[in-house]
Amino acid sequence: MEQLIEGFAAKKLGRELAAGMDHFRRVYKLTKLLGLKYDRQVLHAACFLHDLGEGEPHQEAAAKTAEKFLKKIKYPPEKLPLVREAILEHVSLGKPKSNEAILLHDADLLDFLGATGVTRLSIGAWDWMGKDSLAGILEVFKRFRKLASENLILPKSKQLAGGKISFMDQAIRQLEKEID
Repeated sequence: MEQLIEGFAAKKLGRELAAGMDHFRRVYKLTKLLGLKYDRQVLHAACFLHDLGEGEPHQEAAAKTAEKFLKKIKYPPEKLPLVREAILEHVSLGKPKSNEAILLHDADLLDFLGATGVTRLSIGAWDWMGKDSLAGILEVFKRFRKLASENLILPKSKQLAGGKISFMDQAIRQLEKEID
């Protein structure tokens, strides 16, 4: 079933630089470092399907896409609500309750920090948000740095964020100097 899910994700977003398969793999790997018990099937599905929605808000569209696909491949129906919750609550201001949702939420936020975050947000600022200047990208860096660092839930997530936040702060200060 994991191969079907990853194949579907790759088909939908495989070449997407800021939120494709590389992002899904990093997030899935990060979730395993955060110290909560989890249902592997639920966590895997949520990690590889959480950004597959087109439209706004993206988490609602992704939850619908995931549910439709998972039903099609005969995913265990009793696990669908947990996958749905994780996808709906993965956003920075989400209020996840289940372990899988908390893990996805924090891992996704961690992937917006550090060198990976700077890279993803540089692409996403233009691609997702229509920013067309370095000042616009700087604004996105600042907003996501604040959202990500203030909304992490788990102590282990906050610990892992430390170096990433320092890097991001340095990148923000340097960009401010260079565009002044």
